Amino acid sequence: MTQAITIELPESLYVQLEQTATLSHQSIDKIIAQSLTHSLPPVLQDIPPQYQADVFPLLEMDVIGLQAEAQRSFPTHKWEEYHALLDKKKEEELSKTEISRLVSLRYEADLLTLRKGYAAVLLKRRGYRVPQLTAKQTVS
Repeated sequence: MTQAITIELPESLYVQLEQTATLSHQSIDKIIAQSLTHSLPPVLQDIPPQYQADVFPLLEMDVIGLQAEAQRSFPTHKWEEYHALLDKKKEEELSKTEISRLVSLRYEADLLTLRKGYAAVLLKRRGYRVPQLTAKQTVS
């Protein structure tokens, strides 16, 4: 299903659209649709609801902030604590405090992963080189 909209464009942009459409043997509508597909940020609805409020602010970040976000890593001491709790859970029942801490650490790790990935997508959409994402730590 398609929707019709009316927009006003500067003459120079319209001429550029016409030339692109002519050279690519495509309609102006198709050129605009392709351009929007590649320039709009990814939809936040694709992110689990419990994380959306923490990921949404990335849309307002500048390039330097996004690059820093894409390079963040989970602190080593938290990974060690997380894995220690997972190992203990395999051997015995965790206390309510330990379960709560395990859930909290998992949430932090998941949120970090989502923010890093979303920052990388936003950088790429803005035309910047995406920093190499580190995957040295995994969540079980």
